[in-house]
Amino acid sequence: MSKMDFAKAKADIAQIVEIVKTVPEALQQRCFELLFEAVFSKAKPVADPKVEEQSEVAAEAKPGAPPSKKLPPNVLAFLRRQKLEPEDLGKLFMLDHEPLLPVYKMPNGAIAKSQLIKVLMVILENGLLNNSLSATYAELRGSARDDGLFDGNFNKLFKRDLFKGVGKDGVTDDTLIELSGTGMDKLAEVIKELGQ
Repeated sequence: MSKMDFAKAKADIAQIVEIVKTVPEALQQRCFELLFEAVFSKAKPVADPKVEEQSEVAAEAKPGAPPSKKLPPNVLAFLRRQKLEPEDLGKLFMLDHEPLLPVYKMPNGAIAKSQLIKVLMVILENGLLNNSLSATYAELRGSARDDGLFDGNFNKLFKRDLFKGVGKDGVTDDTLIELSGTGMDKLAEVIKELGQ
């Protein structure tokens, strides 16, 4: 039976907890479970610890680290047009993690601004997962609800010039919301803001 290094395990758990604190509250429990499993399913006996492996695991878990996973073409095109780097996205999402984990923090302040940021981040996350910078209204509304950002003014958000796909009749659950050119500029601005 192999011995476990409890001091190292305690340090690993503390590091996992610090990472989990950077994730939106609705995802914290799942994030902890995934990171815990990733760290401890590979646990090895105390004999012969490798410093190299530990630094690689720390680098993978660190937000802002350059992604080793290839980004989807539409996202790469967006980054080039907006003069952003893949590392900018690495500050907002754990890109090398399966599933993709958001690590950005929503700023405190006006609910309208928080709603807009949440919508833009969900659209960006869809771009990273599906190569499409778009999302259905139902998905955006559900995400806002999960974060406690949904209110009676949420639909007014889509009457701005930032979004395409919204007709004169408004939106339905199946309406596909895409970013306009102005919306792409706003997304780039939010990426820079959240990445600081």
